[in-house]
Amino acid sequence: MKKILVLLMSICMIVFLAGCGNDSSKTADSAKPSTSEKITVQAAASLKGALTELADTYKKDHHLADDQIAINFAGSGTLRQQIEQGAPASLFISADEKNMKMLQEKDLVTDVKPFVTNELVLVVPKGQPQISLDQITTVKRIVLGNPETVPAGNYGKQVLTKMGIWDQVEPNVVYAKDVKAVTASISQGAGDAGFIYKTDAIAAGDAVQIAAVTPADSHDPVIYPIGIIKKYDNALAKDFYQYVMSDEGKKVLEKYGFSTEK
Repeated sequence: MKKILVLLMSICMIVFLAGCGNDSSKTADSAKPSTSEKITVQAAASLKGALTELADTYKKDHHLADDQIAINFAGSGTLRQQIEQGAPASLFISADEKNMKMLQEKDLVTDVKPFVTNELVLVVPKGQPQISLDQITTVKRIVLGNPETVPAGNYGKQVLTKMGIWDQVEPNVVYAKDVKAVTASISQGAGDAGFIYKTDAIAAGDAVQIAAVTPADSHDPVIYPIGIIKKYDNALAKDFYQYVMSDEGKKVLEKYGFSTEK
């Protein structure tokens, strides 16, 4: 009887150890990176907060190293030029449709879809007197992203042109490299008013205040398209593309003030 009892205990111990071994194996497998591939994302500067959070979450969930998803934030026109010159990027998210269409015409991108939308606002330094759009001719320093490379700057120029005052205010315009630089100039008091996106005004917190929301018919729709760059396409690029477009991705984008309704 004792021999049988010892035998049964031995069998139970073996089964238990085997089970522990399987659990350890599963844990080890789950901690493995889902891929060894790397990608670079070219993204409009206004997406910095939202896209950084999305990338960090994705890398954590898939056990990726920090350098497996790199993001280059800048003005959309600058990013588009870099892609045309062969920059090793897998995804492009532009703050306007114009720059994406230029890449489509050269057959450099695929799977282009609307990503998010935004609003253009006029901001002033926190604590400064509020002004309306109609009063912008009295502003001494109007900060604007370079309209040639920064969509927000182009939208701002469209607003001033629609109002019929561009030629009058152009001598007072100070150009910045991207919308983040515009926001910084206003928050630091280096400019008296500037055109930025609503999302950047939200991100700036108490540093700036919104003086006016530009009318929707005063400029082109602020639509951000996303596309995969053909030359550097891979499985990671496709999966991250799907992730940022997912319901989970939309929740993060909406948290930062973007609209995901297309």
